Amino acid sequence: MLMPSNTNDLTLLGVPLDLGANNLGVGDGPQVLRYQEIVRKLEHIGFSISDSGDVICHDRKELEIGDHQLRYQDEILRVNEIVAQITEDALRQGRRAVVMGGDHSINLGTVSGVSVALDGQVGLIYFDAHGDMNTKESTLTGNIHGMHLASLMGFGSPELKQLHGDKTKIAKENLLHVGGCDFDDAELALIERENLNVYTLLDVVKYNLAPLFDKIDKLQKQVPNIWISLDLDSIDRLYAPGVGMPNVKGFTYREIIMIAEYVGKNCNVVGIDIVEFNPLTDDHNKTAELGIELVAKFLGKDYCWYTNYMEKNKVS
Repeated sequence: MLMPSNTNDLTLLGVPLDLGANNLGVGDGPQVLRYQEIVRKLEHIGFSISDSGDVICHDRKELEIGDHQLRYQDEILRVNEIVAQITEDALRQGRRAVVMGGDHSINLGTVSGVSVALDGQVGLIYFDAHGDMNTKESTLTGNIHGMHLASLMGFGSPELKQLHGDKTKIAKENLLHVGGCDFDDAELALIERENLNVYTLLDVVKYNLAPLFDKIDKLQKQVPNIWISLDLDSIDRLYAPGVGMPNVKGFTYREIIMIAEYVGKNCNVVGIDIVEFNPLTDDHNKTAELGIELVAKFLGKDYCWYTNYMEKNKVS
């Protein structure tokens, strides 16, 4: 099933979930991106936005932790089921989706929704400094934001794997993990055992971006549709200080922008989730603005500081 990516109709959804880890502040991400006028800025470059608002997420003070190997699992599953349904509905209506987190565990819902909508015919380009491929058995923290990617490929806890349907959501050969620099031993073992497709920060330093672009092209030939999951902690904290886990060795601005432009021009991108934005540690909205710019570029359009400058200074 092919969903045309040339539609300018977007469904926007906020998911202020911060239960996947202990990084308080990421739950404010959707509100601040709205305050930074993400809707107006995307509309200015040609998108038509249908805003679904924010999913109601309960505060951890109101909840029981439950299984300490799967902390706050019940609430995370409840929220992600809503996210999955809204994402599925958007794609079935011929719209692309932009989902604002919240921590990275919301990716469990977004990818489950798009996979069901497109009968599993979707590839996932996953940007993250970390693997997020632990399971209940291998986790050292019990934080679900480090497990959902394994679950989407059919590994780990049945409750996570079977969110929004029993089928595996992403075939392991349809994953491209980009920008990793901090993997746990169990994740490295899974990557090697399953021969998963990764392009690490070390690969970027050693080989530059051309081999990554080849991998992106290969993935697009394998599957008709691409979903982007962007953890802002894959970017160096010089350019993205406002994240849950600031990264001192992540992508430079030039690298991540060029990757986003390449994907936007060469891939059939049906949607994106942007996660782990923490306004409490941002610097003069630098991370928020970069996030909006990257959403636009991954979806094949151009928005940057220059766009904003020209809009503010044009002759009336």
